[in-house]
Amino acid sequence: MIQLDHVSLSFRKQLILNDITEHIHPRELVGISGKSGCGKSSLLKALLGFVPLSQGSIRIDGVLLEPATVMDIRKKMAYLPQDLNFPVESVRDLIRLPFELHANRHLPFTEDELFSWWDLLGLDRQLYHRKVHKISGGQRQRIMLAVMAMLHKPVCLVDEPASGLDAEASERVVKLMKQLQERGSTLVVVSHDPNFFSHCDRTIIL
Repeated sequence: MIQLDHVSLSFRKQLILNDITEHIHPRELVGISGKSGCGKSSLLKALLGFVPLSQGSIRIDGVLLEPATVMDIRKKMAYLPQDLNFPVESVRDLIRLPFELHANRHLPFTEDELFSWWDLLGLDRQLYHRKVHKISGGQRQRIMLAVMAMLHKPVCLVDEPASGLDAEASERVVKLMKQLQERGSTLVVVSHDPNFFSHCDRTIIL
């Protein structure tokens, strides 16, 4: 599914990832671990073609990631960054935003499906009518995890999904990811939480 061959990344001439070779299989849940600044988030962005490689290559489903293929590859991916700063005021608009992207306009949206994921994640349905600045960062992250689940993408890239969550909320996040995995998605998840990695098929340490 995802093949990294001797991948290196540099930022302002400083090497942040050096000669990484990994093969992530279909339907795997893979954790990405490492110290702050070691390139975990940059690796996710490289998989999307947002960060150019200093060396090596990336293939998704056997297709080389390059300018000619990057848009088609991105259509197969859902990406949830750690910092969610979108130019919308309401939670309702925040949820709808990914479905307005050209790559997702054909996907159905129903409140019933949304709320079924919210129930799994322990989110109050009244949040749907709130302003974004009135909800916590943890709530925002779980709201967008539910949206990611609704996009039905073959690959999900997630950066710190349980940051700031208590143990119960973190367990609910893991349950969602396990359901996506069972549905057929491949998940690559950056985390600093050692407990999270016990739920992964394996962990890549950078």
